[in-house]
Amino acid sequence: MAHHIEEIAAAGVPLRVDVVSERQYERILQNEDFLNYRLAGVRRYLDYTLAEPDLIWYPDTLGKMMEYDGKQVILYGQWYEGEIQRLLVSLLAKKMFKAGLYLFHASAVHYRNKNIAFIGGESNSGKTMSQIEACRRGGAIISTETIVTDASGRVVMGSKNVFLRQRAKGTERIDKPNQDEGVAKFFSRPPEFTIYEGPAVLDLVILPDIDGNYAPLAGEMATYEKQYQTFHCLCDYLGMHILLAPGLPMPLLDDQQLRVQRANFIEQFTQKPYYYIRGANPQVVIDQLDEILKKMEG
Repeated sequence: MAHHIEEIAAAGVPLRVDVVSERQYERILQNEDFLNYRLAGVRRYLDYTLAEPDLIWYPDTLGKMMEYDGKQVILYGQWYEGEIQRLLVSLLAKKMFKAGLYLFHASAVHYRNKNIAFIGGESNSGKTMSQIEACRRGGAIISTETIVTDASGRVVMGSKNVFLRQRAKGTERIDKPNQDEGVAKFFSRPPEFTIYEGPAVLDLVILPDIDGNYAPLAGEMATYEKQYQTFHCLCDYLGMHILLAPGLPMPLLDDQQLRVQRANFIEQFTQKPYYYIRGANPQVVIDQLDEILKKMEG
């Protein structure tokens, strides 16, 4: 039996994966775009540092099965690459949370001398298009899909691809249209994106809601609203709502200690101003953001 071992790390937090098979494996994933998109950047190492694996895969066994004992996931049989990527995202996210790093399902821009996050929240209806419009008006990208902060709220790293262009087998989504079609609905063409290279502590958080059925609305969010929507952002990565494969749900990786840890972090993080902004299109959202910034600037 060949025993292939590699580590995949995000923000310096490693996850060890072992593959036990009759055939030789050179790497577990052929394409890491999904991991980079969801975890803000990963690195792969063949020189492993962890004494025990977090994930063991026996691909030669008959039947597709999964076991989880609270510490280690064991896979049996043939799994699509996309399914393994989804599992790796959640396993790494749990280790990052335990290490005091927090993953937000959010985009962020440096705009008008402020570091502004557009959070997905519960509904996830406008963070990407709002970011594109802010960039069209001169903003620079801090992060696109995922923001990783430390316990103080300082941005440690962020994803830099605005769109996920390729989905591996096992992650197909017919409800996700060609992303360029979505851009064309609101923009004649996307801007030239600039990456913000400076240190970033988020100054302001926006919950955008692009919805043409209602009149524009902007207002500062109350304490519970802030924490509720931010909790959704952080829970997204542990995959409790995800069916990993037919008949096989994502293992329950979350626990009460981690949930309380996230809630305590969020209570401190949400001391900063949060605004809900609803508009028929991203131009209306950023128009209202501009008005908020004018008031903040005095």
